[in-house]
Amino acid sequence: MDKVLEYFSLLMGNIGGFSSLSGVSGMGFTWLFGALGAISLSLYGLSLGRTRAVMSLLAIYVAFTLDRLFPYLSEIQKIVSIDIADYWIRVGFFLAAYILVFIIFNLSFLRKRFSSLEFSLFGILLISLLQLGFIISIIFSYLPNELTLKWSFGIYNYLATQQALFFWAIAPLPALLFLRSK
Repeated sequence: MDKVLEYFSLLMGNIGGFSSLSGVSGMGFTWLFGALGAISLSLYGLSLGRTRAVMSLLAIYVAFTLDRLFPYLSEIQKIVSIDIADYWIRVGFFLAAYILVFIIFNLSFLRKRFSSLEFSLFGILLISLLQLGFIISIIFSYLPNELTLKWSFGIYNYLATQQALFFWAIAPLPALLFLRSK
């Protein structure tokens, strides 16, 4: 406990130097938001749990497939009477499909099947990172380039291109090997 207090007091003593952080690697505060995102992602992965992390990953694949194959999207766009851009309807449909599939997986036999497996902490964090990248890449694939360039914080090539979407779709598959043992 004394070590924790010592580190905390060192951190508090150096807080005045945060104004100079904007020049790190010429990225401004983007790296700070990335670090906060990584911490949030870690907390998300841990709170989601071992079983639900894998079910969430499967739900992303199923929702993405449903969205790409759904033949009635133009009818939904006609039904929505509010002046909403088509890409927001696609994003909403994907997120609704993801939530619905995730709930169905939670209530199905898959939950019992996956709960018997023990996953490592590293594996859970890795799968959580890959899930977030995959979801962001899917959403960016629906948005126009002007919006994705604006919202990608300088990492457009890693999140918003077709190659990035392919990478984020494939990367979780070999990562599942890391979930094998604790």
